[in-house]
Amino acid sequence: MIQPWQMNVLNKLQGVKKNELIMMTAGRRSGKSMPGSHAFQRLWDELHNRPVEDLKISDGTIYGARYYTVEPVGGSWREMEQWCMAQFGSAGGHIWGDKAPEPAQRWYMNNRKFWFRNEADRLMFIMKWR
Repeated sequence: MIQPWQMNVLNKLQGVKKNELIMMTAGRRSGKSMPGSHAFQRLWDELHNRPVEDLKISDGTIYGARYYTVEPVGGSWREMEQWCMAQFGSAGGHIWGDKAPEPAQRWYMNNRKFWFRNEADRLMFIMKWR
């Protein structure tokens, strides 16, 4: 089903008759998406580079073991992830990986939270990002 905004575009094209199908193609790297990509990058940066507003603390279990969690509100997830890798090594995995996370890892990332096996690691994270 054609959406109303799509019909609007078709109606505005010169020489297009009602109920006529038109196909348009464009080559790669033709510059057609450059303005949009800059706008998207600006939006992405604004959304992900906010100051840390809060750190929600809780705990949970992974494979039956207790883990201490921190859910950052605001802040740059990418910077936090890179910092954790530098401090604690590679993450044990996350749900978006090719395979299930390995059990008994020092830390994980999942569900907008950082999961730490050691409470001291969570405290170090909190001290860094508070």
